[in-house]
Amino acid sequence: MKPEYWTALKIVIMEHKFQATTAIVHGERYRGPFVRVVGIIGQQQCVRECKHRPKLCRGVNYQKQELLCDLVSAINETESKSDYVRIELDQTGHIPDECLSCSTDDLCVTLSSKKVHCIRVLLGLALGKHTEQSSTYQSYMAEYAVDGNRGTDIFHDKCTHTRGGDKNPWWRVDLLTVYTITSVRILNRGKDQYGDVSNRLRNVTVTVGLIESDVNTPCGVFAGPGTASQLVVIDCPTLPQGRFVKISKTTEALTLCEVDVFGSSV
Repeated sequence: MKPEYWTALKIVIMEHKFQATTAIVHGERYRGPFVRVVGIIGQQQCVRECKHRPKLCRGVNYQKQELLCDLVSAINETESKSDYVRIELDQTGHIPDECLSCSTDDLCVTLSSKKVHCIRVLLGLALGKHTEQSSTYQSYMAEYAVDGNRGTDIFHDKCTHTRGGDKNPWWRVDLLTVYTITSVRILNRGKDQYGDVSNRLRNVTVTVGLIESDVNTPCGVFAGPGTASQLVVIDCPTLPQGRFVKISKTTEALTLCEVDVFGSSV
């Protein structure tokens, strides 16, 4: 449904009263897996996004500096991360029957009329989608960039990695349908047993395309060099439309620990 329709009706989305109590821990985050990654929202809204998905979401990771919200479906494993806060939600309270029919892409919300509805939203588009890359070093496959694991130790968390000697490495994701792309976020490699090689992320170009053989419409660039575990935000000011998103660079060894693509339906 078009945004103008919601504006015209002045619908106010209310938070469900699911008796969702929270446990908040600063300096830690859940390892996942993730339901969705939501960008540019506040911490309270991040929690609300989880509450609106009572069938799937058990907790959230929130990173204040980048306003990044991870909706998490499993809260068994955690890790130390100084710039994060993890919040556990109790979603075991009463869930309205209407929410049980919501798909995994829907929000379950109560409108100002007190009626409960499933509303379709578009958040992270790349999670779990089919990926390819120009080459693969050992077992660091393209799919690791969209597996929902936001750890940055390549040996423990599994990030992508192209082969040495691949002088024009690239990575590509198939979103399965055409979207207007608004931004792409790259989670860079962190420090590991070999030290810090995060500065390899440089001269990065993001392009969009309608077909696999022509992914050349510019989105944005990142000159770099990257830093350890940096979340690189590349906005697409021209709002390109496409089914495929490609990340490429002109120096060897492209490593991506996680890629988030944000956009809206065409």
